[in-house]
Amino acid sequence: MKSTVFAAVFAAALACQGVSAVAQETPAISKQEAKDLKTQSKGEYEARKDIADANHELNKADCEVGADGSAERACKKEAKAVNKAQKAEAKQIHEEDKQAIKALSSK
Repeated sequence: MKSTVFAAVFAAALACQGVSAVAQETPAISKQEAKDLKTQSKGEYEARKDIADANHELNKADCEVGADGSAERACKKEAKAVNKAQKAEAKQIHEEDKQAIKALSSK
């Protein structure tokens, strides 16, 4: 039952854009549940970063195989920009998760 509540609270927090709306509709969570949610969010954040790094390496390899000279450099530059954007998105998602968890646990 605890994991069902945990999943429902986390899904509600992620699905809603307005944290205050989630806080009003969802009952407060315990400190342990908040800690568990934070741990899960951090793990997902680290996984997203690792996926971004893996994609970056694949994109670089594609550039080395499929392009030469200035086209290769431009391709690698684009791969680096995509990697940076994916990591920024992962961080933003993690920060939003932390704020949602804080709003849910502060009641």
